[in-house]
Amino acid sequence: MKPAEAVTPGTGNYIEINESKIARLKRDDPHGFGITVLSMGIVFFCLALLYVFFRIFGMIIVHQRELKKAAEAAAAVQPVKAVAKTTEIAAEVAHKTNVVLKDGIQSKGIDREIYMAVIAMALKQYQDDVHDVESGIITIKPRQTMWNKGI
Repeated sequence: MKPAEAVTPGTGNYIEINESKIARLKRDDPHGFGITVLSMGIVFFCLALLYVFFRIFGMIIVHQRELKKAAEAAAAVQPVKAVAKTTEIAAEVAHKTNVVLKDGIQSKGIDREIYMAVIAMALKQYQDDVHDVESGIITIKPRQTMWNKGI
């Protein structure tokens, strides 16, 4: 604004100043502390916002995983009849295991049928000679293609 004695009738009171943004910034913030604080503030605010977003996102994912585990555990609960049948099967397996252990103690830990089967398989493999016989000679024939035509 112009002072009262500088105002002329019939002309505009606006004083036009031709100052660039850079010159105005240098005048207002000569050492650059303001722009530094502003830019660092924006960066740290964005980092804090990202931290909060990923923290909440992680909590949601963990919660969904726990719900899925709980649903699977609820589906795995068996009715009483199935539990009774499972108990009978476990008792039968325990009896068979007890019999096998007694036989193992009497035969000094060697199950004769398995021992004979392993020996028979080894002899069969030896007689069939499962391994390939290779000559050790590599034969590669060159072939003309568009890639090696200029060579």
